[in-house]
Amino acid sequence: MRDRYNDAVAANSSAPWYTIPPTPVVGVEHPCLITEIAKAIDTLGGPSTLEKLVGDKPAYVEANLHLHPGDRNAKPIASFNSKTNNVLLKITLPKRTGRKRKKGSDDAWQHVPEAHASKTILLSDPLDARHLCQSMQDNPNRYVVEPLGTIKQTHRFRRKR
Repeated sequence: MRDRYNDAVAANSSAPWYTIPPTPVVGVEHPCLITEIAKAIDTLGGPSTLEKLVGDKPAYVEANLHLHPGDRNAKPIASFNSKTNNVLLKITLPKRTGRKRKKGSDDAWQHVPEAHASKTILLSDPLDARHLCQSMQDNPNRYVVEPLGTIKQTHRFRRKR
């Protein structure tokens, strides 16, 4: 995947170089909290609408968000389609160990006794950006970064003023 030029530059660089695959990716800034992917896809018009957005040659069309897909009287919200040049990354972190750090502290992790283990965060809970960055700093050699594709367009749902 890498060519000789990138290998030579990477050897002299302190940061790793990655090759981004040509996978088409379209960003959608959904205004709701997503708990079920199938329902989120239904609010955007179903799989056929998503296929049109990601097609072979992406058409810069707007997506419609139906907050109540079964209700005919509910008006859809139109997206503002904007051209972007972002990279979608997959970051794989090690599993949580059940250790905690004191609130507001950057000290090393502390062992949590089994009596207090029930108060720890569940493994299925999503992490926010602050926790992800902290976990990456705590495990500098144990996380994996993989570029998945370039985001050429993003659909944002905003209210017109």
